[in-house]
Amino acid sequence: MKKTILLTTAISFCLLLITPAAAQPGGGKTTDAANKPATKPATTTKPATTTTTKPKTNPRTPSGPVASLSGKWWTSGNDFGASEVIFVQTGSEVTGEIHYTDGRTGTVTGTMSGHRLQHTWKNSAGETGSGWLELSWNNFLGGAWHNARVKDGSWTLMRIEGKWCFGGSADRIRTVTHNAQGNVLSVAEDGTRMDGRLEGPWLYLTNDDGMTIKGEMDFRSNRMNWSSGFFWKWCGR
Repeated sequence: MKKTILLTTAISFCLLLITPAAAQPGGGKTTDAANKPATKPATTTKPATTTTTKPKTNPRTPSGPVASLSGKWWTSGNDFGASEVIFVQTGSEVTGEIHYTDGRTGTVTGTMSGHRLQHTWKNSAGETGSGWLELSWNNFLGGAWHNARVKDGSWTLMRIEGKWCFGGSADRIRTVTHNAQGNVLSVAEDGTRMDGRLEGPWLYLTNDDGMTIKGEMDFRSNRMNWSSGFFWKWCGR
């Protein structure tokens, strides 16, 4: 009888141990998915972009080597006074003689840096001044000047004396000279001569028949457009 009781007790105890184990799910812990940290989506870092700013350029400034100022220039109508200037350039140093149409004379000295001439001048009337002239084109100079009397003066010059090709043709060259009073002489390739005069930026020529034609420079001073419909193109000195 005792053996039977002991056996029954042992079986009951084993059943108590087996029952909790059977309650566990067969797929593992139910908290695995819930507690798993979320995966952050991969982010793509865009490479930094740089913007290159193009330097501003002056549309009236020529490219390439700077032309020499040496030679004769004509003031093209401004408050400096009608005159011709004969420049001599040695390296960056520039000197010049000023011959006004009213008989005054003067001198100018300066230093060329890039396309700009910083200068001072004086004349026979006791006037002095300083300023700058920009070589905007090979045949055009322009800039500002001032002195004790004038605070915002302007000075523009053109290169007139030299060779001009009629209609742009190198076979039809007009050789032009002028003096301080603005008197002009044009000699064609066949020796034909025409007299004229300079008045500010305009050139007037008179032929043998007494007909006068008016020439006007373009803004670069390398082309003369005539009232007759023809044009001259600068060919050099």
